[in-house]
Amino acid sequence: MFIGREQERNALEVLYEKKGFQMPVIYGRRRIGKTRLIREFCAEKRVVFYTATQDEENRCLKDFTACIKEAEPDNGILQLIETFPDWSAAFDYITGMAKERLILVIDEYPYLAKSYPAISSVLQKYIDSKWKDTELFLILSGSSMSFMENQVLGYESPLYGRRTAQMKLKKMDYYDSIKFFDGWALEDKLYAYGACDGIPQYLEIFARWNSFKEAVENEFLMSSGGLIDEPELLIKEELREPALYNSIIEAVANGANKNNEIADRVHKPANTIAPYLKNLIALEILEKRNPVEETSAKKTIFVISDKLFYFWYHFIPKCRFQISMGLRDEAYEKKILPHMPEYFGPVFEEVCMQYILRKTANRSIPVIYDDYGKWWGNNPQEKRQEEIDLVAVSGERILTGECKWQTEKVDYAVFNTLVERSRLIRNNREISYYLFSKAGFERKLAEAKEKNLTLIEVKDMIGSLEKLP
Repeated sequence: MFIGREQERNALEVLYEKKGFQMPVIYGRRRIGKTRLIREFCAEKRVVFYTATQDEENRCLKDFTACIKEAEPDNGILQLIETFPDWSAAFDYITGMAKERLILVIDEYPYLAKSYPAISSVLQKYIDSKWKDTELFLILSGSSMSFMENQVLGYESPLYGRRTAQMKLKKMDYYDSIKFFDGWALEDKLYAYGACDGIPQYLEIFARWNSFKEAVENEFLMSSGGLIDEPELLIKEELREPALYNSIIEAVANGANKNNEIADRVHKPANTIAPYLKNLIALEILEKRNPVEETSAKKTIFVISDKLFYFWYHFIPKCRFQISMGLRDEAYEKKILPHMPEYFGPVFEEVCMQYILRKTANRSIPVIYDDYGKWWGNNPQEKRQEEIDLVAVSGERILTGECKWQTEKVDYAVFNTLVERSRLIRNNREISYYLFSKAGFERKLAEAKEKNLTLIEVKDMIGSLEKLP
């Protein structure tokens, strides 16, 4: 079953229906679901689907030839060809096939470009001289975001200006992610999102089990688990000095979120770790954040934006002994489960913000704010640091919210605290308050007639939200 990506599939279908040459470029981080999206789009269509590998050029050309032969199994002469003599001959054959609508997919294009560096120039020649008057639908996709942005979409690329659409695939939000877990308890579904993020491949791995506990024990806490080495393998594949990167991520996962704090944890001078942080941000493992309406570098913090990395580095290093002894149940019950509510708190804040954004997209919230995030800063009157979980601002309007992932119902005191904290940033703007609660609300608050207060229980966040446009 294919879940989500309606917006991307619809965009590809619209482009496919247009006459003439089209060239969408699709890219995004590993495991994000690029190939699956493309295969779903190509189903029941005429297609040559080639996935590049890290092989030498002749092997790549032979594999490409095989893909063309697979697309035309009834062409006896073609079937006698073992390998086209060169890429130009192969593309000449594609030109003949593209008199009628034909999809040509080159998946993991950066691998092909590494094996045959001239490929982009060859494609440029064919696009400009032969394919522009055909019905070819050329899809280039890749997981190396820097390569796709610089060597395919960038100004210096031979392919610059040839693409007719581009898609950078992003992670699914909680609403689509939990659809993978049919039959699971609601809390388990959300916890699974908090461990796997909106990465389709990780969600599919988790969905093989009947509960969050089963999934964690079998995929994270067994030496044969599908995700037990995933973050470390990705770091080794993408970066040099994996040991230092691992230490940096683990430091952030366990509470160090400022440059100097991270440097102290990894025993490095603060001025030397900036390039490492930059690389982790480029890979979308870390993210820099500032309070809403604050730009000062002094307020900047670093957080783990990839929840699988967040979960793994927060829990798994503490479970190594139990994993080595085969005590997965012991590891889960004592090292993970008791700490999940605390772990999930920041994730729940993101879930609540995603809910706000979906409600805004379907116009249930009438105001489209200019900036969304959270706020933290000093309370000069109380002489202490304060936080507001959700903030959205636009002109003369502001939204603030509090998110409570706890077993106790939210009472009036929580609302009063939100009102007090909001005064620090309200600045006479018209304000809306939102309270989100796992356990619901005490009767007095639930029956309150505060016209600018909205109460949202978790179960209300799983209902029939319309899709983002």
